[in-house]
Amino acid sequence: MVQHEAHSSATPDPGAPDSAVSAVDERLRPGPTVLLGLQHVLVMYAGVVIVPIVVGAGLGLTEDQIAALVSIDLVLAGIGTLLQALGLWTFGIRMPLVVGAASNGIVPMVLVGQSHGLGTVYGSLLVAGIIWILVAPYFSMLLTLFPAVVTGTVITLIGLTLIPVGFRLIAGGSDPAAPGYGDLGKLGLAAFTIALMVVFYRFLRGLLGQLSILLAIVIGAVTGWIAGIGSLAGVGDGPVFGMITPFHFGPLQFHVPSILLFLIIVFVLMVEGAGQGLAVGEVVGKKVGPRDIARLLRVDGLLTAISGVFSGFAYTTFGQNIGLIALTGVRSRFPVAVGGGILILLGVVQPVGRVVAAIPQPVVGAAAVVTFGALAVSGIQLLSRVDFRAPGNLLIVMLALGVGIVPATSPAFFQQMPDVLQTFLKSGVAIGTIVAVGLNLVFHVSRRTTTERV
Repeated sequence: MVQHEAHSSATPDPGAPDSAVSAVDERLRPGPTVLLGLQHVLVMYAGVVIVPIVVGAGLGLTEDQIAALVSIDLVLAGIGTLLQALGLWTFGIRMPLVVGAASNGIVPMVLVGQSHGLGTVYGSLLVAGIIWILVAPYFSMLLTLFPAVVTGTVITLIGLTLIPVGFRLIAGGSDPAAPGYGDLGKLGLAAFTIALMVVFYRFLRGLLGQLSILLAIVIGAVTGWIAGIGSLAGVGDGPVFGMITPFHFGPLQFHVPSILLFLIIVFVLMVEGAGQGLAVGEVVGKKVGPRDIARLLRVDGLLTAISGVFSGFAYTTFGQNIGLIALTGVRSRFPVAVGGGILILLGVVQPVGRVVAAIPQPVVGAAAVVTFGALAVSGIQLLSRVDFRAPGNLLIVMLALGVGIVPATSPAFFQQMPDVLQTFLKSGVAIGTIVAVGLNLVFHVSRRTTTERV
């Protein structure tokens, strides 16, 4: 990747591994491993906690109930991240990937929760998670439908659809009419944080260069607190330790239509999860096959099924930290595993989590914009190796990107569609991926079959 090569040439490491596989399995010194793990957590933290906050608000839960959801979410995300990074039996891709609550699950959780209660939500998650685990190996066989033109498009689309999330954090939400939206102080803090990242990335060497984003986040957070953007006042409030209890919101209920609704989300998340696995393989330079994708998907399904018991969410393997890997050039999975442990710590030792949660949103948004942008560039680099003289390749990329960015740029575009379809169409990555795969079948698979018959 361009970013990776540029940074590597500026900070040569005589002990760097010779192969991509050894780079993924490289064990760093304890200090750098912990710091790099913390950096992964900070980059994806906002994406982890935003889902329980939005779901809790949508269901009218109390602050204590929302805090319990956040605690449960962090612990389960940490467990999932550990499984993806280290692997256990047939679970986990053993790559530097993080796991978190899927934003795609917000709408069905709120809809089902409002009409049938949280017991039905968690009964549906349990069933959907189990089915997810069972079908994972068969879904992974579809990887032949993801050549470079499709994979590069999906990676680019993931980055492009995530970038607006960072801008919303900087501006103060998604409603331009809201008080304080686009406040110049928030914009200035975000710009200052990005400037720090650029300066640190350009001039720092070795470990400090790899920690450029973390250093910028820390300095940006302190600056924001001093300027009155964000506050540490609530860090000491509430209990020190929080324990997860099964069936926190009551006994499970099973409602077939609700289960079917969540199964639609499962399909969307499986498409996205496969894309994340392929994306990280491209960034770290390691081939990802059907078995790897099946291992990845089993973890997402397992965490979703466990959520039915421990009141969590639908879980997915995130792409937030893939851009970070490209920026830092550190491809080892062990810092990400440490990040999983940190997430568990944040969920159990609640004051620590409250400190991280107190980081001003413009600072988190600035980090998100940079890392998501790096991810989009990784996809563009892959597309640069595609032969656009071949029939249909240009059309595949053009239409898949055009359709895929609709939900991010025009959220109300599909509002007249049936509710079930809206749930699916809210995921730009899912519909863009399906367009890319479908057009690839039209232009390449069917063409190859016809040629073979002749």
